[in-house]
Amino acid sequence: MGKDYDYVRNELDFPRVKALNAYHKQCPPSHVGIQRLCRILEAFMGIEDSTSSDDLQNDDEDDLFADLQNFPQGG
Repeated sequence: MGKDYDYVRNELDFPRVKALNAYHKQCPPSHVGIQRLCRILEAFMGIEDSTSSDDLQNDDEDDLFADLQNFPQGG
């Protein structure tokens, strides 16, 4: 949404969030529509994503392990 934590905490409640979700379902924000259009064009033209989710997950696990080694008191 692009709002800071204090705004969300003070101004949004469940009825407003429900109304906002209903509005966004009916009229999605422009970036959502653009992403959908890109995915449709990629599928139509046969373009595949070059990075697989397995590679990203393995990279994240390696980074996490390296970070955890900086804290030896954790075991």
